[in-house]
Amino acid sequence: MKKLSVFMLLVLFIFPVFGFCKNVSAAPRKASVSGVKGASSSVEEQFKKSFPKNKFESILPTEINGVYEVYTGNQIYYYMPKDDVVLYGSLVSKDGVNITRESQLKKMAQKMAKIPLDVALKVGNGKTAVVEFIDPHCYHCRQAYKFFSQRKDVTLHVFFFPLSKESADKIKHIYCSKDVIKTYEDVMTGKLDNNANLNLCADKQVDEKVKAHMQLASQVGLRGTPLFYIKGQVVDGFDPPAIEKLLKD
Repeated sequence: MKKLSVFMLLVLFIFPVFGFCKNVSAAPRKASVSGVKGASSSVEEQFKKSFPKNKFESILPTEINGVYEVYTGNQIYYYMPKDDVVLYGSLVSKDGVNITRESQLKKMAQKMAKIPLDVALKVGNGKTAVVEFIDPHCYHCRQAYKFFSQRKDVTLHVFFFPLSKESADKIKHIYCSKDVIKTYEDVMTGKLDNNANLNLCADKQVDEKVKAHMQLASQVGLRGTPLFYIKGQVVDGFDPPAIEKLLKD
């Protein structure tokens, strides 16, 4: 196996099997244990025996000999079967590439490929589908809105992820309005900032749609906004050059 020069950053805990880490479930939600190509059954069996409460979705070998990536829910940590310990932190290459985050984004992309677009707010009618998770008061989300509003080649599938009560109220106002798209545009351009006269209708369908957006954000492992899914790739944050490249490819 090829060796990489990497640092283990933010390694918070290294616990042997008799430490309390084996009694702590690292998964925020239950996940079924599954076999994985590349990870020997003996490694999986050893991990399950040593850390029986730690449910996982996959265990894969990394490019570092003897270190395995454990994926559970939306979290990644590492297992060293030789020493029977787990390590929490990020692997960073000597070139500054966060290997752990890259792996997380790949797994997020797999999940985003399966999310139902029918519950999203559809904006535009371009040939390229762009899925985005945004907060209406997020500065970079609004910058992204300006970016995409100038293009005719994309269809936005907007999912809302409010980071404050003010944002949650604006989202509800959007869906409670008669002209949803126009109200969405007004919100994203700041026309309704500091507006106390919002339409916060008592509509179960609106509440269920907003709840669905939040659940999907949790499922894909959203940590902040904005987040984009374009042509099978995830762009974490508003990165115009990266987005432009994906749209042109």
